[in-house]
Amino acid sequence: MPDLVDKLAHEVASRIRTLGFSEPNQQVIGKLLEMAYLATLRREEGRFVKGSITFANPKKPHADPPPRRRADYPVFTKFEKPVDLTVQSLVKLACAIDQWSGSIAVYPSRRSKIVAWGVVDQLVQENKRINREVSGGFSNPGLLTVVMDGVGDISAYHGSLFLGGLKAQSLVTRESDALGSMLVAEYVAYAFEPFAKAIHRVVGGKSDEMEILDFLVRACEASIARLCIGLKQRGTGGAFLLTPTPMDALLAVKHAFEYPRLMNATILRVLDEESLRKVWSVQNEFIERDQSVPGDLVRLHSRAETDADDREDEVTGAVKLVASLAALDGLVLLSPTLAVRGFGVKIGAAPNVSTVYDGEGFSRRGTKARKIDLSKFGTRHGSMLRYCAQDRKALGVVVSQDGYVRLMMTVGNSLLFWDNLKLLGHDEFSRKAAIERKKRRESRRTGAKPLWLGYTEMPKTVERLLKEGS
Repeated sequence: MPDLVDKLAHEVASRIRTLGFSEPNQQVIGKLLEMAYLATLRREEGRFVKGSITFANPKKPHADPPPRRRADYPVFTKFEKPVDLTVQSLVKLACAIDQWSGSIAVYPSRRSKIVAWGVVDQLVQENKRINREVSGGFSNPGLLTVVMDGVGDISAYHGSLFLGGLKAQSLVTRESDALGSMLVAEYVAYAFEPFAKAIHRVVGGKSDEMEILDFLVRACEASIARLCIGLKQRGTGGAFLLTPTPMDALLAVKHAFEYPRLMNATILRVLDEESLRKVWSVQNEFIERDQSVPGDLVRLHSRAETDADDREDEVTGAVKLVASLAALDGLVLLSPTLAVRGFGVKIGAAPNVSTVYDGEGFSRRGTKARKIDLSKFGTRHGSMLRYCAQDRKALGVVVSQDGYVRLMMTVGNSLLFWDNLKLLGHDEFSRKAAIERKKRRESRRTGAKPLWLGYTEMPKTVERLLKEGS
């Protein structure tokens, strides 16, 4: 494992330099990664450790500060006395600082030791965004964040940019965006076409039918990703099978369960967002003409916004329930539009498959793509592949206990397999993306403007409140 940590440190250091930063150097990155990895192997009060550490200079902790800071923007708060960072102290601090809401701020001391010097807070919205529960949120403002997600599972980020990680004793430098691929989008789109037409007719507005269909496809893909994220968090492993016409001869449904709420909420969420977008568009026309917005329109906007927020919460609740069903032995059976039909489903005997293509390669090269060695995978993957070979309208997703997520489906006469699916809402690293971020950061620095707090004239600090209120 030390070799893999070294390789990850080299990759992360290279990507940090491409982003235009001179620190941390590879040695410091290696120390952080090693301590984070070893910490995930420790138990504290009977539980394995989860948390994150953020590399940030205490004199200038914000790597790329925005010109306007809203109330929930993350802020660094110093400890009264820095703590030498060791595996043991990291374990203790990680237990005290909830991964969902904060991160341990670290930096090398004058003695070349790494110290924990404080906490960065208000990371709830970012964690909700990266787990696809909301669309907005501020990224961690530090230069480098190392997240401890599970036993031997660590990931490195710059803001929302994924720099690399270790998972199941393997180095990961990029993930497969199978859920965002054209092949999966086409599979989902066919099922959602009637709903796109209905939303377009009901709402009207500027979005055409194809745009609405794309919104529905993306919403469905996000819900599938969230189901997998929820199952990974439970640590049990499991599977989901989507098909319009289940092959009853090959499936034994232990618990028949008609649960349409995830499907309904996913579709109606797009409807509510389209409605809100239309109201905002009409309201914006008054603003652009420098005219007062009618009170009825303001109230309608507020109600439409509330409906959209409520629908978002409904999707979250439905996702959590369906993900929990997959923790039972057997898979969850769904329609392509995410209506649950049953859980605890077992796949029966089916003919073996011989040729399986790498899905990502197949999308570019067809049957010239690399073939998958099936001997590396267990019975859960094998049975799902055999079923998908028989039911050519099926899409199967398997979540392993080691944290890997795989997707399989048949396209034409070819059985495809995607490994290591991208689930989280982070951005994949590329040289182009790194250079663009570097240019944006330099542009902000040269055109420095006064820092704005919030949007209204109300006091944005307690000190200002007391001054103006005295």
